[in-house]
Amino acid sequence: MTAPAPMANPTAPTLNVARRAEVPNTHVPRQPLTHTRFLLTALATSAVNLVLNAAVYALILKDFSQAHPSGSEAFVAHLNRPPGELVVWAMAVTSLTMGLLITTVMRWSGARTPGRGLRDGAIFGVLFWVAVNSGLYASSNLFSLASVLVDTPCVALCMTLSAAFAAWLLGVKRTAAR
Repeated sequence: MTAPAPMANPTAPTLNVARRAEVPNTHVPRQPLTHTRFLLTALATSAVNLVLNAAVYALILKDFSQAHPSGSEAFVAHLNRPPGELVVWAMAVTSLTMGLLITTVMRWSGARTPGRGLRDGAIFGVLFWVAVNSGLYASSNLFSLASVLVDTPCVALCMTLSAAFAAWLLGVKRTAAR
């Protein structure tokens, strides 16, 4: 004798295995970030940040700094090296470490798209440059108040755009040539 089939409860949820198999898996596992990829991203970010800062200086800050000096002409001339006396290795170290800093912050924040890089980079850039420029204004004669108020958003924008670039490179999907 066979047992009667159980009666189905019309209000109970049913598990339709065939239908569930049709639903695509939208979870894409994150590819591991190699040290080489991270360092190449940091190097490229350094170059982008350097170019952006050079452009902002040439287009905005150079003329503004001359119009709003932090002291007398002799004092300002004493503070700044002439273009022919710049210490190239120190500028390279500054550029490389800034690119490494930006890339590290984007990696830690999990930003992998330009939009997320803009958001996270703007927060980091504004906080970083407000702290640096306010500290320099408070403790030295390197800046006038006007130059702090103009320099801060300019360099924060450069950092923000560089962060978006770094996040984009960190998130680019690698294609395997198999």
